[in-house]
Amino acid sequence: MKSGFVARGAIVLLPVILLSSSAVAAVSGKPAMAQKAAVTESADQCVDCHKSLGGRHAAIVDQWSGSVHARNGRRCNTCHKGNDAVNDAALAKSRESGFAGKPSRKTNPVFCGRSECHDTALQQFKKSPHYDSVMKKGAPSCVSCHGDHNIQRSSVNIISDKTCSGCHSVDYSRQIISSIFSIEKDLEFIETNIRFLELRRADVQNELSQMEKIKSLFHQIVHVFSREEIQFNRKIVDLGIASLKNDVLMKVDVSRRMDIIYIITIVVCFIIVFGLAFYVFWMLSRRPRR
Repeated sequence: MKSGFVARGAIVLLPVILLSSSAVAAVSGKPAMAQKAAVTESADQCVDCHKSLGGRHAAIVDQWSGSVHARNGRRCNTCHKGNDAVNDAALAKSRESGFAGKPSRKTNPVFCGRSECHDTALQQFKKSPHYDSVMKKGAPSCVSCHGDHNIQRSSVNIISDKTCSGCHSVDYSRQIISSIFSIEKDLEFIETNIRFLELRRADVQNELSQMEKIKSLFHQIVHVFSREEIQFNRKIVDLGIASLKNDVLMKVDVSRRMDIIYIITIVVCFIIVFGLAFYVFWMLSRRPRR
């Protein structure tokens, strides 16, 4: 009798347990954080050699290790070519290995803007008044903002009024930087909400496509970096951001409402199942014992 009573109770409670676990899994919607791949330096004779030399040569390795190039698996020979598998400086940097040393200040944009690297940025930069300045004075070039070995990704954090005030007034520099900061802040806000929607498995292909177009135009503004370019394209970017932000926030609102409806549904189901389970137990307890 007792074993049959326990079996019936287990059958009744099983849906409650399954509903509870599925609710927690569905609402959380947070996948395990992927471990960032560590920057490996194995079999890279350039790194080993520079470290052994110490001083400014070793400092280059430290700078590179903190760069976006290192985080994305770009090694020394990505930019400088050569053979990083040979433990011989002369052979590693030979003409046969295609070694390219330090570029001059005037050739720096072309060095970074090779077809396999940042050619789009180079074409945009060539439209900039800064490009003419590079051809005459050697600055400001790619490394003026992004750095040489500690290369940083494009963001407002790599630009400061100190960078610009060597040629421009501080007020003008801050005005331009403030304008860029405002755009980037809006883009980061939209990207955060798009990631939220992706976790909810929402369809965001259209939003991602719009975001790419806006970011492309934004990068053009940053690399051309002329007053006219900023004034003209800023209006287009602002309109695109306003439209995209409205679409994304609408989807986020719908997603959150669906979360609430889902939670309420789970709670109601839980109450119903628990009530039925309680009723079954109560009925079983009232059965006369033989």
